[in-house]
Amino acid sequence: MKRNWNTENDRPMDMKENEDRMGRTLDALEHPGRFTKEELEELLADRECVAACRDLLDCREALARRHAAAPNVDGQWEAFCRRHPDAAGAARGRKRMRRAAWWTALAVAASLALLMMLPLTGRREYTVFRAGPAGGEVKEEVCGGIRTVRIPRGMSRRLVLPDGSRVWLNAESSLSYPGSFGGRERREVTLQGEAYFEVAPDSLHPFVVETAALQTQVLGTSFNVRAYSPEDTRVTLLRGSVKVSDRHRGELLLRPGEGTDCSLGRKTVDDAEDCRAWTDGRFAFDDAPLVEIMRELGRWYNVDIVFTDREVMQERLHFRADRKDSLEQVLELLNCLRKVRARIEDGRVVVGI
Repeated sequence: MKRNWNTENDRPMDMKENEDRMGRTLDALEHPGRFTKEELEELLADRECVAACRDLLDCREALARRHAAAPNVDGQWEAFCRRHPDAAGAARGRKRMRRAAWWTALAVAASLALLMMLPLTGRREYTVFRAGPAGGEVKEEVCGGIRTVRIPRGMSRRLVLPDGSRVWLNAESSLSYPGSFGGRERREVTLQGEAYFEVAPDSLHPFVVETAALQTQVLGTSFNVRAYSPEDTRVTLLRGSVKVSDRHRGELLLRPGEGTDCSLGRKTVDDAEDCRAWTDGRFAFDDAPLVEIMRELGRWYNVDIVFTDREVMQERLHFRADRKDSLEQVLELLNCLRKVRARIEDGRVVVGI
């Protein structure tokens, strides 16, 4: 079948006509005053063409906002037309076709870019924990008489301090303390992460745990301090008494079975022993948000944790597991609760409904 080609542009006539119509419709939408009423009615009657042109204009407006300093090409063209009306008239037809082809190509490119930025699965993902370098080991360093012990993910360690106090350090935690408490009014240590303390009694020298958000002072007691971040900070008392204070001089005296966070609000803990289950190699969560449970698993197994549903993050669960079990075994136990579905995909733990 013989095709009707346009010899000037070496393209089919219907393609040239479509581009010319799009160019005229773009001009009509941008500058309706240049057209008669009859011309406008004819151009705007093609709803499909008008919708495509409006999409192109929206794309151009978005690009203009990103590149506000770009030259005003349209303004310069209008000025040229006023100075050279004859030349402008001859060039206007070709200009409209080039403009239509340019915006068509631009729209296609923008659409492809948007498609490439969307997740291939078509789902939204919320990463709440990221894995770190593998193969970590316990590190100790001494600087200015202060010893710092750092525990990597997937490990925990028990320490004995110079005064005989015992400390269990959880995964991804560090504790700094002096080589000797002799000659000091207070036995001060600094914690980043989580630790369980059994403090040796000494009424003359209070034991103080400093974290980014809170300070906990004791004479002789057992308590757990969690301080992975100012927002993720909690103190839970098992035995004895502690005084917790913040950076604003607020204070709270805790009794056994009570806890607090950075707000210094008093909270009753149903089973305070659960807070130290990790020292015995167990995961123990009592009415805990799922996002908190999954972050603990991510920290112990050093794996990315990704949610596909934001609302399910706050699902509250009672959950028990053994830290010696594999990640696959722990996730299988979690799935047995039939509240959520957790699985391993491409080396990440993906959690959804």
